[in-house]
Amino acid sequence: MMHKMVPPERISTAWLQKQLQSAEEEFTVSFRRQYPVVWWTTLLGPFVLSAAILAAVAVLAGGKWAARLVGTAAATFFFFGRFVILGGEARTPDMDFFTPGQLMLLVTYMDLMTAILLTSHSGFLFRIPFLGPRMLALVEDGQYILKSNPWMKRLTFAGLVAFVMFPLAATGSVGGSIFGRLLGMSRTSVFIGVALGSVLGNGMMYLGANMINRYLDRNNPWLTIGGIAVVALLIFWLNYRYQRMKRQAMQTLQDAQG
Repeated sequence: MMHKMVPPERISTAWLQKQLQSAEEEFTVSFRRQYPVVWWTTLLGPFVLSAAILAAVAVLAGGKWAARLVGTAAATFFFFGRFVILGGEARTPDMDFFTPGQLMLLVTYMDLMTAILLTSHSGFLFRIPFLGPRMLALVEDGQYILKSNPWMKRLTFAGLVAFVMFPLAATGSVGGSIFGRLLGMSRTSVFIGVALGSVLGNGMMYLGANMINRYLDRNNPWLTIGGIAVVALLIFWLNYRYQRMKRQAMQTLQDAQG
């Protein structure tokens, strides 16, 4: 049970990672044995559903549009996150990109599918080379945020929602799913919290995108290039500041322990 795994303030990240991985692997084995149909559905369902949606888009809108959707999803997952919604264009005859509403649906869908996989199969996913260690590394981020914001541990569900809403690489559906387990929440509560945080966070970006489209001329290519550059710099700056604050906090904790 994760309730027993919420560590004292000075527990090591490595110890917590091992405990989390062990508990999740134990759950995965038990889940598969007791509910094999649900286990396979939650594991393969997101991929099958995504393939079906992509095939439908290719048939209805053409292969070019489907390829653009795949490229946008990849850029969203690996770099832009929900900031991609700010790049949505108001639909006009001269524009051929996704609208803010379409991008909001895309990001929210990706968040939900990721949350399903992680809340049900993180023990399996932790063993995947390259991906597993990167996911477990988010345990350290969760530790830092809990120590910096103790109210999140007290409010649990509201803390998880706030965590997912904040647009950082460490947050979002992947980090939120792990963070919820550190809080000792049930898998159902984690999924609901991640879903709510995703909808609220993406909704704020949607409103921001509509404001941009209202006051700025999207037909200006330099404005588009400048906007992408500004968003990229903002992402780098937010993550740089976050990592710097985390290093300082961890160093302070190590000094106190020494």
